[in-house]
Amino acid sequence: MTNDVARTRRGLGLAALVAAVLVLPGLAAAQEPVKIAFTPTAAAGGIFNAQAEGFFAKDGLANTELMSQQNGVGVVAAVQSGSAQIGSVAAGVFFGAIENGLDYVAIGCQSLFGPGTKVLAVIARKDIDIKTAKDFEGKRVAVPGINGGHHIMFLEWLRENGADSKKITFLEVAHAQQGDVLRGKTVDAVVTAEPNVARILKNDLGVVVSYMNDTKRNLPDAFFMTTRAWADAHPDGVKAFQAALKEGVAFADANPAETSENTAKFLKQDVAIVQAAGKQQFCTPDLTKHVGELNTIMLDLGLAKKPMDPKKVVWTP
Repeated sequence: MTNDVARTRRGLGLAALVAAVLVLPGLAAAQEPVKIAFTPTAAAGGIFNAQAEGFFAKDGLANTELMSQQNGVGVVAAVQSGSAQIGSVAAGVFFGAIENGLDYVAIGCQSLFGPGTKVLAVIARKDIDIKTAKDFEGKRVAVPGINGGHHIMFLEWLRENGADSKKITFLEVAHAQQGDVLRGKTVDAVVTAEPNVARILKNDLGVVVSYMNDTKRNLPDAFFMTTRAWADAHPDGVKAFQAALKEGVAFADANPAETSENTAKFLKQDVAIVQAAGKQQFCTPDLTKHVGELNTIMLDLGLAKKPMDPKKVVWTP
């Protein structure tokens, strides 16, 4: 072997080593586990598709895991503790976390309640005479989370229809147990979302009083959030999540049958129940708009003294 050939080989080896070292940080970031916490409703169809159809991996998140939580408080706890890096948090819970000084940022919006939707319902027991909003006064109503998206949308519907929510007793009951509390007459009604609406109706446990889609305004049911520290440290990860979520939503619009199958898989539900559920109205990527929608309703309901600042809570790189 000549000295020139030896030097050439050593040079190529050194170049390969340098290239590997330069690539390793990006490769490590791509392989770093990203756990995404969610509450079990069909509204999370965007991330179900992103996981099942490989959009997360394609867009740069090679190691993602979806984690089901009982309610929005559980999602916040998972993100705060580091058990999850991203969470789908009920709108009111997100607002409360920001109001109490937690440094979270919105990186996506899940879906909408209100006009143009049929995915959220208040269901009354069959033996209770409830036909209007005011009929709920003096009754016991279960919601999956106090100040969660379901609860706030119901409060807005009551307000717009002249009922006094202060005369209603609210209980926090997870989706999976809502049919049981109707059957056992523990409550008079439940506020729930698909596919739980379809399941309760199939089991003949109640009647829909309203889908609460006759309100004047839409309410974002949940925001995908993370800590500001994680977002700032993983800007490419946030962008990958947003890209995959957008693809997951587009897939849902174009492929309802496959979306039902993906949703049934992650919710561990019969696909027929999911297929019977109403079509989701997913959020747009305009997070400033959706934060504004939440601000307006929270202020009008007296649940907040000042609005969230979109410039602070909407993450930007």
